[in-house]
Amino acid sequence: MSESKPTVSFLKLAGPGLVVAATGIGSGDVVSATVGGANFGVVLLWAIAAGAFFKFVLQEGIARWQLATGRTAVEGWAEYLPAWVKWYFGVYLVIWTVSVSASLTNATGLGMANLTNNTLPQSWGAVAHSLIGGLLIFFGGYNNFEKLMKLLVGIMGFSILFCAIFTLHQPALALQGLVVPTIPSGSGTYVLSLIGGVGGSITMLSYNYWMREENMRGSGFLSFVRGDIAIAYLFTAIFGGSIMLIANDAFFTAGVTLTNAQAVPRMAEALGTVLGLFGRIAFSAGFWAAVFASLLGVWQSVPYLYADLYGIVTKMTPEQREQAVKVTSTPYRWALLFITLAPLPFAFTGQPIQVVITYTIVSSLFVPFVAATLLYLNNRVKWSGAVPHNSIITNLLLAAILVLFAIVGYQEVAARF
Repeated sequence: MSESKPTVSFLKLAGPGLVVAATGIGSGDVVSATVGGANFGVVLLWAIAAGAFFKFVLQEGIARWQLATGRTAVEGWAEYLPAWVKWYFGVYLVIWTVSVSASLTNATGLGMANLTNNTLPQSWGAVAHSLIGGLLIFFGGYNNFEKLMKLLVGIMGFSILFCAIFTLHQPALALQGLVVPTIPSGSGTYVLSLIGGVGGSITMLSYNYWMREENMRGSGFLSFVRGDIAIAYLFTAIFGGSIMLIANDAFFTAGVTLTNAQAVPRMAEALGTVLGLFGRIAFSAGFWAAVFASLLGVWQSVPYLYADLYGIVTKMTPEQREQAVKVTSTPYRWALLFITLAPLPFAFTGQPIQVVITYTIVSSLFVPFVAATLLYLNNRVKWSGAVPHNSIITNLLLAAILVLFAIVGYQEVAARF
């Protein structure tokens, strides 16, 4: 096991962490931040920052577990938790896969429809993105995937930041919204949903497998990994905050109310009015890049989870399981085929945003489970070496995340049904 200590620099840190950020930022984040900015202005910027910080805590715990034990989180659950946990996760993973793949394909189709002014219909754009994503992952390999993700991060970051900078007219008020937690009347439920929706759910487990692809093993990588994850969720917070700033200027200051279903097309239309054609195209390109990056990240990483579970259920040795989760393995490629084809029927529902909202609800139920297992595994399971167990502060944060996200999940389900 390598114990080399990598040099910590921004350029080197901009690796799997940014891939995690791009995968975690999806259509749900854009819709939530847009509606939040439209309905409440900039006073909820702090909620986006808090959500990104909480996801950092979870992601750091997942990565620290693997650096200490050499096992993925899924392997840890199978070894140290009751047998029913892996079956629960397997069933949940199938449900999550269908909902998230349907959400992302619908969102990419919507993004392309915006970019082409509906020349390419949303439904066929969704189908095309799913199939293209599957082919890119099948033939591209991890290194080409990582390069493409960084390109999409650049597009989404530049486009959305450009729009945010040129529509920012109240910087002092925005700073106050970021550092002074405020919950306007009637926004309590929405604040919890906003915090819960930032930065992905099951895709946090992807970092385990990308660490292996980058050969990041052993305690020598602990500082590197923490810095890498910090950059990932800093980018997530900046991106979500930028969307909220744009929505504040486009809708809230103008007194325009907005619903989830109107978020993306109305935002592009408003920016076309404020910034001209370039503004409309910039936002549409940024939205498309965000959801297509998320689609590629899910298509590439979720098959690892299926392959890992397959190795556990068939009682493979750790060495055999590590071979089974390679991108060229048969279990990985069958899972990639499933995630590519599963969303195609949902492309023709005619309700892309409703599909996105359904995915957000399903995802919100996973985060409390991760927090609970990290409280157990990273405290009770013994390991040796320089990687520490949870500190008191980390345990308190995980307990707070467990309670908060359990409430978020309950409210999302209650609001839906």
